[in-house]
Amino acid sequence: AMAQEALSGEVSFSVLYTPFEKEDKTVKIKEANKTFAEKHPDYVQHIFTDPHGIHLLPERAESRPDQQYLLTLGFRNREIGKTVEMSVTRKLPVFPGMPTRLRT
Repeated sequence: AMAQEALSGEVSFSVLYTPFEKEDKTVKIKEANKTFAEKHPDYVQHIFTDPHGIHLLPERAESRPDQQYLLTLGFRNREIGKTVEMSVTRKLPVFPGMPTRLRT
């Protein structure tokens, strides 16, 4: 929710979806960040590729049904980018006995 709020308040960001197969995620994230910087040079104050998940393209975009993507965000404002990255990557507490839907 915090990431959504930060993104909705910041119009100075750009998004890149990079196709992802079962390659080494660390290498692919570095490649995605480099590609983003080349394609969107105005949004390189802070670049962040979500390490937690594999994403699907937005509904209106054409893609193969089984294709997964890394999501890379670039920001013109470094502080907003860092805030979004921190909110996405922080560890959430796990309470014993409570079912969890997402574990990292």
